[in-house]
Parts: sequence; C-alpha cells; structure tokens
Amino acid sequence: MVVHANDINLILGPCPFRSIPSSVDELERLKRRAGLERAVASGFRSLLYYDTLSGLDEDMVHYGSLRTWLSFYATINPRFPQMEKGVRRAAADERIAAVRLLPSLHHYALDAPEVDDAMAAARAEGVPVNLMARIFDDRVAPQYVQQRVPDPEQVAAFLMRHSDVKIALSMFYFSEIRTLNLDWHALPHVYVDFGCSKPNVASLDVLERAFPIGRALFGTGAPFYYWAGSRLGLEGAELSAESKRAIMVDNARDFFSWD
Repeated sequence: MVVHANDINLILGPCPFRSIPSSVDELERLKRRAGLERAVASGFRSLLYYDTLSGLDEDMVHYGSLRTWLSFYATINPRFPQMEKGVRRAAADERIAAVRLLPSLHHYALDAPEVDDAMAAARAEGVPVNLMARIFDDRVAPQYVQQRVPDPEQVAAFLMRHSDVKIALSMFYFSEIRTLNLDWHALPHVYVDFGCSKPNVASLDVLERAFPIGRALFGTGAPFYYWAGSRLGLEGAELSAESKRAIMVDNARDFFSWD
C-alpha cells in the first residue's frame, strides 16, 4: 500500500453551496490522514470570482502558513485582460504551480483565438497548464451553475495543437477520457489526473493498457469531495506498487518540475 501521495486537485475555501472543512487546521489534518507530501489547490474564492487573481491572493494569504506543502493554480480566463498577468504571476511566484483553464464555467471554446493566446503566454513563460473539465460532479451541481463541459473533439484538437506546453486534464470522467480516442503515447506533453475522474476499480485495473502510467496523476478534489474514495480505489486496483507510486507521487514531481 502506498503511504504518501501528492494531490494535484484540492478544491477548498468558502463555497456558497455547502460547508467545506478547509480551515488551516482541517487541511493540516487532511495532510496527516492522507499522507500528503505536496498538494495543489484551487479555491472557490478564485474559481467563482469575476476577478480570479484577487481570489487567489486571498487564498494565498489565508493559507500562507501551509506554503511548505500547499501550492495553488492561477485560474485564468483567456477572454479577460488579466490573462497575461496571471500567467506571468504563475511563472514568478513559487507558490503557484500552474495556470488553470476552466472553459466549462467561463463559457469559451477551446478553439477560440484567446485560448491560443493564453497557451502562447504559458509556453513563453514555461508554465504548465491544467484544463479542468468541471468543478461540480454533474449529479450534485447547483442547477443555476451552468457548466458546459468541453466538447471532446475540441479537447483532442487542443491537446494536439499545443504540443509545446505541458498540459494536465482534471475533473474529466474516465469515460470522457476514453472517448477522446487519442494515441496517448504520441502526446508526451499530456498528463491526466485520474484520481478525480470518478474511475471505478475495474477501470483502473486496465489503466496501464489504456494510458502511459508515467503521465498519470492523482487528485481527489478534497476536501470538497471525499479524498479516501479515490485513494482506496487506486490502492485496490491491480497495478504494481511501482505504478501506484508513480501515479500518486513521482509523476506530479515531473509535471510541476518539483525537486
């Protein structure tokens, strides 16, 4: 059983729809229980703010005492003028691990020119990009939050078009990843976070045949979602100890260029 993990998809902070156990003390307790070495988070202050960088600033102040293990995404909206500022900020601030695109909530198409501009900025600054399919599980999404999950054909074209930027997919369902019908071995810049994509154990059992293990990542959506379900599913899958360690620890170090 793998003891330690890197969780690349924490979702925390004040949420208008439910109570999230994400005080500083509660996150420290999560770190101990989950055996986390490092984690990367997005806060609702940023995800649901018009001004995403102001929300990020508030999160980094609020959780400043956790900076030795907790990093953040800089959520950017390619249609807003702060896009380039967000990318530059991610490159300059060691507390920011990557930029995050959220087309499902900001309602832009992945083939829009503004998205290519954002990716060009990320490439110029050497910043990895996380493409987040959704915030809320479709079964529990608030009805008045209109999530538009990216079209699979647009996702596939986006991944192939931007081969010079490290890209990770998060919050896609396992079935959505499979429908992309890509030759993953021909896309060495693409990583996929399978921990938060709701896979069952049977899906994880065949993961090594479906996707390069060296680019599989682990993120739970904790504490918004229950972290242990994803953790136990992966640990119970028919994968070698080496593969489990790669998914839960080593591959994140490579994607984020952590020491």
